[in-house]
Amino acid sequence: MTEKIKNWFTNKKLSFLVTGAAGFVGTNLVLRLLELGQSVTVVDSFITGRASNIEYINNFAKENGKTGFFKFIKGDLNAPELCKNVAENIDYVFHEAAIASVPWSLKEPHLFHSNNDAAFFNILNASRLSGVKRFIYASSSAVYGANSNIPSVEDNIGEPLSVYGAAKLTNEIYAKAFFNSFGFESIGFRYFNIYGKFQDPYSAYAAVIPIWVKKILSNERFIINGDGTTTRDFCYVDDIIDINLLAVMYGGEKKADVYNAGSGKSVSLNELVQVLKGFFGNDIQYEHGPFRDGDIKYSQADITKAERELGFNPKFSLKEGLEQTLEYYMGLFK
Repeated sequence: MTEKIKNWFTNKKLSFLVTGAAGFVGTNLVLRLLELGQSVTVVDSFITGRASNIEYINNFAKENGKTGFFKFIKGDLNAPELCKNVAENIDYVFHEAAIASVPWSLKEPHLFHSNNDAAFFNILNASRLSGVKRFIYASSSAVYGANSNIPSVEDNIGEPLSVYGAAKLTNEIYAKAFFNSFGFESIGFRYFNIYGKFQDPYSAYAAVIPIWVKKILSNERFIINGDGTTTRDFCYVDDIIDINLLAVMYGGEKKADVYNAGSGKSVSLNELVQVLKGFFGNDIQYEHGPFRDGDIKYSQADITKAERELGFNPKFSLKEGLEQTLEYYMGLFK
């Protein structure tokens, strides 16, 4: 955490709602807010979130004298009444709840519509009606779809290649419409490939780094989808938490806007393998499989806009982020 963020939150007592708080980014975000002495209400339905993460947050709050700062509600954002209740007396909303998987969205599109579109609308509208100061939400680099221009720039998107990408694009459109119609402020972040502590390695749709690390630590062979030349912008989760907090701190003109949230660097899957060999040795086992339907071939964030307007400056290199991540997984799998 930067001194700039720490200093801004010092002596401020704000109330936050974090949806999807049992998930990867949500858990990290709640822990940081508690560390900063803020009041946090969280909600999760546990479709993909882990109860163990809420237990960890509870223990962290108890051990650090923050018990009264944290409130958990189990619930589904498809229920408008629940959204109304959890948004009351909230200063800022972090909407992190979503099912984040391209291949899963192709298998169960209706599930993705209800949890990634309808739920978004419900909590967005409830936040507006409750007088929330700013609605901060997770979008995705999947909105760039068929646009092959690299690095990706915010105002240049392409046709969506998946139901997941379409859902996230719909979120952005609703957020913009709510500003144009009601003056309701929002900031969305197009997350690229985030990795780090609390990212679930057990899901059938786990992200590349946790699933590869799990396989390596289990002495199993992992699969590279495609020939390995596919590129991704890997960004460590602590940098993502920073950019979310910078959205709270933003003091410019009122708006509904979206920003790329990544490292600004591109790494091929073959290069990722080489970095992992630096940690585990050359005898890790892997093979190549088919390229996944709906996936974007090349991905890299242009973070110029976030740097200029929010003061975002990613701190972690891939190697540094992986060091932190592997320490977490070593404890998880021991």
